[in-house]
Amino acid sequence: MDTAYLREYIEFSRSLNFAQAAADLFVSPPTLRAHIHALEEEVGAPLTVKRVGQLELSPAGRLFLKRARAIVKLVEESAEECRALAEASSSIVVGTLDYAPFEELLTRALHAFRRDHPDRCLEMLMASGAYANMEAVESGKADLSIFVQVRRRDGGEEALPDELPAGVGAFRFSEGECRFWMNRSCPLFECDRVTAADLDGFTMLLGNSANMERAGRVLIEWFAGVGVAVEPDNQPCSNYLDLYLSGTGETFGIALGGVRSGLRASSDIKIFAVDDFTVPCDLYVIYNEERIGENGKLFVDCLKESISSLE
Repeated sequence: MDTAYLREYIEFSRSLNFAQAAADLFVSPPTLRAHIHALEEEVGAPLTVKRVGQLELSPAGRLFLKRARAIVKLVEESAEECRALAEASSSIVVGTLDYAPFEELLTRALHAFRRDHPDRCLEMLMASGAYANMEAVESGKADLSIFVQVRRRDGGEEALPDELPAGVGAFRFSEGECRFWMNRSCPLFECDRVTAADLDGFTMLLGNSANMERAGRVLIEWFAGVGVAVEPDNQPCSNYLDLYLSGTGETFGIALGGVRSGLRASSDIKIFAVDDFTVPCDLYVIYNEERIGENGKLFVDCLKESISSLE
């Protein structure tokens, strides 16, 4: 049943005059008659009768008028509620790297968001590790993500990532540890302990993002500091985990310490550290300032407050 026809019927009932009602509705009298007739066909009864030359609503017409008003009111209220919900609702795509402390931070902040903004709705969609990088956030493939930056050997804690692109916001989350991975084809796989010297001459397999290229340069310095030479090999990949299986022989890569889900937990992959040094890394939350919208900005505030409560 067309609610526009119901509105016309309600307007028509005020005067019971087709010409006057049609003028008020900005339609032609024949069009209004056709719409009223269509309603009568749906109802299965005449909505008007003539008595002593005057047009009146029939008993069915009076009942239908009451129901039409209720239907139109319900439709208008429903539409208004849906519009309000749509205006207050949004979703964000988040890259987590399956890093448990970051995921715990997200859930804590989401709880705070819902507590502080009960009239708003934020849906959080978890994305794969392929979206946990600066390029994905800058391009809008992800709205918010964890970002890992390996710390320089002679450097300290950094408040913001190097070379932050325009339109990408960032704030520090915590400190992590850069570890390494090897697969079963590596000759060191069965070793209980690995020293930096054991990796001398090995290939360090990395992704080809700007951050991974930077990580390669920084880690060369770490190994060189103990007299070891490694060769970075930056390769394109849709997901950094793809490299875990593509490396063969004297090859290793880097991994964020504390992440042990999925392929990283496989018995054919070893996550390890070297005895000679520990490589710290700075963990940041990065987000696309334009795409996150009003809800996202409020959620970012909740994230910052949650981080402050941990310090």
